[in-house]
Amino acid sequence: MSANRKNEVVMQKLKLFSVLLSLLVLMPFLGLAEARSLAQVEGLRFWTNPGYTRVVLDVSRETDYRFATLPADTKSGVGPRLYVDISSSERAADLNSVVNVRDGVVKKVRTGTPQPGTTRVVFDLAALGEHKVFHLSDPFRIVVDVGGSGQAVPRDNPTASASSPAGKDDGIAAVLGSAPESAPLRVRLPSGDGRPGLRRIVVDPGHGGKDPGAVGPNGVLEKDVNLAMAKLLKQYLEKELGVEVILTRDRDIYLPLQERTAIANRAEADLFISLHANASNDRRAYGTETYFLNLARSEQAAAVAARENGMTLKELGDLEAILFDLMANSKINESSRLATEIQKALVADLSRNYSNVRDLGVRQGPFFVLLGATMPSVLVEVAFISNPREEALLIDRRFQERSAQAIARAVRNYGVALNLLAQR
Repeated sequence: MSANRKNEVVMQKLKLFSVLLSLLVLMPFLGLAEARSLAQVEGLRFWTNPGYTRVVLDVSRETDYRFATLPADTKSGVGPRLYVDISSSERAADLNSVVNVRDGVVKKVRTGTPQPGTTRVVFDLAALGEHKVFHLSDPFRIVVDVGGSGQAVPRDNPTASASSPAGKDDGIAAVLGSAPESAPLRVRLPSGDGRPGLRRIVVDPGHGGKDPGAVGPNGVLEKDVNLAMAKLLKQYLEKELGVEVILTRDRDIYLPLQERTAIANRAEADLFISLHANASNDRRAYGTETYFLNLARSEQAAAVAARENGMTLKELGDLEAILFDLMANSKINESSRLATEIQKALVADLSRNYSNVRDLGVRQGPFFVLLGATMPSVLVEVAFISNPREEALLIDRRFQERSAQAIARAVRNYGVALNLLAQR
């Protein structure tokens, strides 16, 4: 072999070695790039409602998924399951692998990796009932509705099923474009046995424990004001109306928002009243307003709802999509009437004793604390704790008493108007 030929062979080998060496160096980075391209299953949230449970899976980007059910295996003692396989994804490091639900419909939700690049979310069910899986976009979420045995799940999904392309967004206009075909939730109705229909009322002092609510300019905590007023309202309702009153909390403890209406549902209450103090970045803002559950109709209502829900306005849009499933079952007309009676009584009674009482009216908003309530329910913002003058009123015992008396009188007027209470 000539010298030139030998040099060519050596050069080819060197080139091949260089290519192999480059591949060895780049392989870890290629693997990292592939890992980074996987969608992240970042969050798992659930809402327990009468008759069905909704679970929302937050995914970092849009990706394909499939779902199926598995029947119970009596031999191994494993109950029925529903699972969702999310393609080209992985579970985020801070996402719990097991989330206990235990609401009578879903026992728990487990997350695992059956094979690299696939995240499997398994729902351990109490019984295999009706279910629906669909997705929402911007941001991408997979929504799983599971009904109890013999229960229907909501049929008014604001987007297509898993096999159909999703719409551009899931804004309020898109949600309102759908009409519910049915009202699947069991709604609490007043007594029909001839006795007065208002027998049990749940009063909810907003916030509590690690959640102080809004804080006034002089350090007054909303959670303390709410609790003091709730205890007074309980006394007046029991004394004046002869009804049973249950407080969601009677001391300074933390309760998740969904647990508050769950208490009312378990007690089969006839009314749910949540007490709060308002707040604004503008310390000049003042006045009284009362809310009932509905889609937010103004930026101000949306801002108040976002603050009380402890979420951003962007997250509030997600809640509104979920809220649409419940609106037909939340007794909106009765809630509106109760809110109107409370607002009217508060403004009238307080105006007789205090100057500068401002009527901010009855408003509609997507308040998490009212979600899932199967009875007429309202949220009362008695005054602005962020306003120095109204902050002082909120801790004044006489103001608290007059506010509680006004709300109790409003409940009486509501009951009499609907023939739920005998006139006295």
